[in-house]
Amino acid sequence: MRIKKIVAICLFFLLSCSFYAVGNTQETLDIFNLFPLEHMGKKFYFTSVSENITFNSYDENGKRKTNIFEPDPTDNYQKEQYLLTKKYRQRFLAASKISETDTLFVYDYVHNQLYSFPINKLAAFAIKDDYSGGIDETEYNFGFAITANQFPPDFDPYKTAFVYIGKTNPFAQQQLTLLNWQESNNETYDYLAQAYGLNYYLTECVAPFDYPVCGRLVVKNKTNNILFDHDYQIGDVHLTPLNGKDKNHVYKRQWSGKLFKNKPLIVIGFVDVVFGCPTIDFIQPSYKSITIKCDNRH
Repeated sequence: MRIKKIVAICLFFLLSCSFYAVGNTQETLDIFNLFPLEHMGKKFYFTSVSENITFNSYDENGKRKTNIFEPDPTDNYQKEQYLLTKKYRQRFLAASKISETDTLFVYDYVHNQLYSFPINKLAAFAIKDDYSGGIDETEYNFGFAITANQFPPDFDPYKTAFVYIGKTNPFAQQQLTLLNWQESNNETYDYLAQAYGLNYYLTECVAPFDYPVCGRLVVKNKTNNILFDHDYQIGDVHLTPLNGKDKNHVYKRQWSGKLFKNKPLIVIGFVDVVFGCPTIDFIQPSYKSITIKCDNRH
């Protein structure tokens, strides 16, 4: 009887560890964008982490309580940029839940290149948003600046790179595959690409500018089981041109592969989002998509 009880306890412990491991593997990552900016003739790259900050509410006089920084009284939030130093940097890091001992990882998935920058070596800025009225600190993008000389001269993070901030690098650093679309012989689907032993099917396709865009992606395995089925036409989005070239452009937008360690294959690059932020979609039904924290304000 005692042995059975011990076995039961051991099984419970193992199952608990198993569930924890699964849950931990599926833990959502905070993924950010990187974009180029120029100030006083100097180019740099900036990652906004404002979406991680919960700003204070308004006081009894209808004024928002300061969360991170207050400008000089004579300035009244008129500057385009504020360098956050000393107590303002400390407030910013605390509000965004980022530590000086963290690292900012930039992964260029087109060239399979990883760049890493210790947070304590990066300048923190509040940069006025393009749609800002300059009323209070919520009108600013809070984040980190990286000097342009830290990247190759032709580096362009637009639709080619993701950012993660934390203790360890989450990126698998395995080259993603640019999906090669061909017209499909299947009557149900318009285009087909093959990678990783999977079939990627596209349907609901149109050619508004004499070049195809497609609204729905279905991914099947070798036994024809559907692993992923998504309609990308929902919401305020623009469908992206399929990979390939026309007279004036070469398109490289739809990618698939192992982007993250200990996570399933992903697909990206089917839409440009007007309001909101794009997603990184996993080719496994039990995994939720990751919405990129792009700080897209209008």
